[in-house]
Parts: sequence; C-alpha cells; structure tokens
Amino acid sequence: MEINEHMQECQEALQKLIGKTIVDIRFKPQNSDCWRLYITTDSGKMVMTFCKDWMCPVVEHRNKNP
Repeated sequence: MEINEHMQECQEALQKLIGKTIVDIRFKPQNSDCWRLYITTDSGKMVMTFCKDWMCPVVEHRNKNP
C-alpha cells in the first residue's frame, strides 16, 4: 500500500470520532516498540495501535450494538 493511501485510511478512521462523545481514554503499552490507545465513546470503542516504525496507527472500531 502506498504511503498516501495509508495516510488517507488513517484520516478516515479518525474522522469517525467526529460527533461522538468521548467517555473514557486509556493508554496501555504492548512492548517497548508498540502501544495501544483505547478511546471509548457513546457508541463504542476505537482502539489505535501505534508502533515505533509505523507511519500511522492501525485503527479498530468496536461498536456497542452493530
């Protein structure tokens, strides 16, 4: 995947937070090179995994009730 395509995907994933109410944020290290940010909103959870060598985090959306 091209860098610009990956950056666009990251931007689109983050835009899913717009309009939602953030109710909790937690940070957990995975190891010395990676960590996770858990963002809980009124409609579900977004998990962002960051690693030292990555251009952009991997984003997962976990909805409360699909």
